[in-house]
Amino acid sequence: GWRTMAGWAEGFCIAAVKHAGQALEVRLFVETLFDADPAPLIVVCGDFNAAAHEVPLRTIRGDEEDAGNPHLSIRTLVAVERTLADSRQYSVVHHGRPQMLDHILVSRPLLAWYRGVEIHNEALGDELVTAHAVRGSPESFHAPMVAEFEIAPD
Repeated sequence: GWRTMAGWAEGFCIAAVKHAGQALEVRLFVETLFDADPAPLIVVCGDFNAAAHEVPLRTIRGDEEDAGNPHLSIRTLVAVERTLADSRQYSVVHHGRPQMLDHILVSRPLLAWYRGVEIHNEALGDELVTAHAVRGSPESFHAPMVAEFEIAPD
């Protein structure tokens, strides 16, 4: 644990800034893909360690309401888990609270080929409780996610 609250606060703040900086790097790379192709088929996926409303995920998605410019809406990325019922939208259980920290974000041109997503969260253990209580607990407490696309041949 931390020795001082000031040390913890400084570390917490630095981690948040780094997390936001990493999200910015991803968004800037996505922008280069849009610059090269007006209708790119993009998937950005993984453990973002952020919920939908948090700065890192909002930065990468680039929602139209955040940018305030409807002409940029083609450059937004869409979280495919939004197509699931709210009760299924979680990839981690932390201290009894289901959270969606893993995401599959797709470009709007790829969204046309999207067929569905599954989050295999049926048997998730609580990452906070189980990791401390069970020796040899699983390497990851994150549920696998699978998105399906059907791309028509040229």
